[in-house]
Amino acid sequence: MTSKKIFFLIASLLLSLVLSIVLIKREELVYLLPVKEPQTLRDLAYDKDKRLGYTVHIKEDGELVPYLVLAKNYINQGNVLLLRKYLVDPPMSFRDGWEEAYYGHSIPDAFMHKDFIKRLSKGIQENIPLTELGIKPSAEHAGRGHIEKIKRNLFLLSDIDVGNYKGRVRFEDDRNLLYFNRKGGVKEDRLAYLEGDSTPYSWWLRTAFATDSAVAKVVDYEGMFGGNGVAYISYIRPAFTLPPETEVEEKEINGHKEYVLKIDK
Repeated sequence: MTSKKIFFLIASLLLSLVLSIVLIKREELVYLLPVKEPQTLRDLAYDKDKRLGYTVHIKEDGELVPYLVLAKNYINQGNVLLLRKYLVDPPMSFRDGWEEAYYGHSIPDAFMHKDFIKRLSKGIQENIPLTELGIKPSAEHAGRGHIEKIKRNLFLLSDIDVGNYKGRVRFEDDRNLLYFNRKGGVKEDRLAYLEGDSTPYSWWLRTAFATDSAVAKVVDYEGMFGGNGVAYISYIRPAFTLPPETEVEEKEINGHKEYVLKIDK
């Protein structure tokens, strides 16, 4: 073999190695570059560049409230996922009485669309797109497949979203969010609090139990997955998406520089 052929062989192997590293570590390569000032909501997403703090403040009844910016492309539908950092008070039942744990007729779903959404500014309300979600079908539609698709402006996260890998039956086809899917466990990151309160409380997920028709899943006060009878109470953490190009800007809040949305007027 000539020296020229050996050179090209070595060069090809090195190129293959570099491309392999890029493909495997492409999500981490961004952290080798300096932090860039965010211009849009997508720039703040945890899975885009967590160094920016992945938090944006949104007005609720005129008061700025922190939301976690968790995914730049939630369920591959092209929009950025926002999750309220703090729980909404008061807690509520999932259903009236001991009915089936069907999310489409749940109290949290109705509350978010009839009452909670009115807390948001018109600029936000007008820009929230519909998100297609997978849920356990109602008893009426159970024979049509193991997943029912619904579209919502606001919604609760699923157990898969928040890192439940162990369940044998999957009713949602969503992917785990990177924020809840990290090495070393993220139980502490599932803990949720009322603003100004250091006590964690349980919060509803949109996932129904596979083995009990009147139980829905929750994240409990220890950050573990559990179930709650639909007539009992837990808190909610509303989530919604916004277009990735939604512009952000810096604002001083309580002496700290934070990010807000330009459309939130």
